[in-house]
Amino acid sequence: MKHQIFIILLLVSQTIAVLGQTSIIEQQPYAKIDSLLNAHFTTNKTGAAFAIIKNGKTTYKNVIGLANVEYNIPITDATTFNIASISKQFTTYLALLLEQEGKLSFNHDIRTYLPELIHLPSKITIKQLTNHTHGLANPDELARLKGFKTMNHQEVVKMLLNIKQVNYKAGEKYEYNNTGYILLSEIIERVGQKPFKKQLQEKIFIPLGMKDTKAVDNNDMVVNNKAYSYNLDNDMYASNPVQLATIGSSGIYTTINDLALWAKNYQNPVVGNSAFYEKMQAATILNSKKEINYGLGLQFDNYKGIDIIFHGGGTASYRSYILHAPKHKLSIIFLSNANNFSGLDIVYNSIDLLLKRNIKTKTPAKIAISNDQLKKHTGTYEFQPGVYYNIIAKKDTLYFQPFGTKDLHPLPHLYGNTFDFPYIPHTKFIFYEDKFDFRIADFIYECFKSGIKQPNSNEIELTNFIGTFRNKEHSIVYDLSIEEDKLILTRTFGNPIVLNVLTLESFYSPELGKLDFTYDLNKQITGFKLSGQNFKNIVFKK
Repeated sequence: MKHQIFIILLLVSQTIAVLGQTSIIEQQPYAKIDSLLNAHFTTNKTGAAFAIIKNGKTTYKNVIGLANVEYNIPITDATTFNIASISKQFTTYLALLLEQEGKLSFNHDIRTYLPELIHLPSKITIKQLTNHTHGLANPDELARLKGFKTMNHQEVVKMLLNIKQVNYKAGEKYEYNNTGYILLSEIIERVGQKPFKKQLQEKIFIPLGMKDTKAVDNNDMVVNNKAYSYNLDNDMYASNPVQLATIGSSGIYTTINDLALWAKNYQNPVVGNSAFYEKMQAATILNSKKEINYGLGLQFDNYKGIDIIFHGGGTASYRSYILHAPKHKLSIIFLSNANNFSGLDIVYNSIDLLLKRNIKTKTPAKIAISNDQLKKHTGTYEFQPGVYYNIIAKKDTLYFQPFGTKDLHPLPHLYGNTFDFPYIPHTKFIFYEDKFDFRIADFIYECFKSGIKQPNSNEIELTNFIGTFRNKEHSIVYDLSIEEDKLILTRTFGNPIVLNVLTLESFYSPELGKLDFTYDLNKQITGFKLSGQNFKNIVFKK
């Protein structure tokens, strides 16, 4: 189970009032917020910075913990953190400024600006890059398939400009990833005729007074006053550096003071205008007319009766969160190098304290649920190609089972069709007719019933699948061989991977994905198509 949870977290790490209502901020909540921080962090371990902005003013700020464990350097309000995906809203805002100048249009086909992608099968707009409906593969997974552990921004851009297919037609699905914003940074660089980093400085950071903020596109660059990234294992810290140094999607380092200036610009725009934010927080509409609570670099929701606009960020052990309650002129910022979910607890518990009189809670009635009612949720579900789960009902309890194992893990019933997944904080399953939503913090992964029926081992002739297979698009070579009656995939890097039988023509590995083999008219194997999280049908020829 621990291995399965690691895989889930790894995949994720490749994810925030009524009109006219008077906002009432509790007058003495700050001692309680101090207690919240102290409950999660100590002065002798990695820690966090936290700020509250109300009516354009910083009304609360606190820091705790260590920026550098080796030298016992404490976090201060001048400590810079990698804010990961919060960077996306800066990229969107810069693109909106350039659109205002007539240098690009959010409705234009990206192939207009990036002719290297002219071979893509259909139009993708800049807007679709920013709302994650573009259908292009994610760089983290592509780098992993190629065996690259670290890459700088330009190396990633070169890799992405070589993509020759899409996962799905633009606008058909919402699938959060980083590719759209990395490509948008390249478009901005070309139309602005200056480095993306310099345009951020000139058009946003300097005008707002964000003097300690910069985008970093190479991990070898020195970042002043940086909070370092660590993993804690058995009370021992180990360095956990950022792997892909990309900008546009990530890569901005900033301080709690500087990010507070950005929050103040949201409340009272100095750079840009409120119309920019209205565009950024408008719902995404799919081709099917389904609405997604994600706009252009910003998410939105309703928390206990309060409309909120937010975005989180996570890379290596950095965690960040910025949340606005617009009708209350309230913004909350969290920055950390502690690699956990504490930011969500602190931010939302702070809302409970600050807007206590505005909170509207409604606890759904918990009704006993019988085994017969639970059985409608049972079956095998696909989390992503190569990762499958069984849902099993036994003795009036629903269980989670990693596919291919005999382990059973209970899912406590919360209410209705919602069940707790207590093995990862802030996680639950919500069941529907043919799927369940796997909700991890602010991320939602749709897991559809797969109807998989695995063949017996005597129905598969493994020798048919051995050989060398090459993907021309990304220059990847994999070898398939047989060891101890198992099909094994080997590469020039990493350990061999056991491929498990899924159907008569497909194999899977949670580490790699799903391989669907292709055949010629003589029923001889010609190759396979590899699919996984955020990449689909990458073609390998034998």
